[in-house]
Amino acid sequence: MCGFVGFVDYKKDLTKEKTILENMNQTLSKRGPDECGVYSAPHVGLAHRRLIVIDPVRW
Repeated sequence: MCGFVGFVDYKKDLTKEKTILENMNQTLSKRGPDECGVYSAPHVGLAHRRLIVIDPVRW
């Protein structure tokens, strides 16, 4: 199962909080070991973990 984490703060520069965002994303490591990503902008930080699910009937 995929997982998402993030935060928004219009009064703070969140690009300086990338380490916190990466640590939050690490807590989701069991949800999706196949792919991960982090997006950081001045007022928003987002991260995700993705698990690739393949339908065994189709393959």
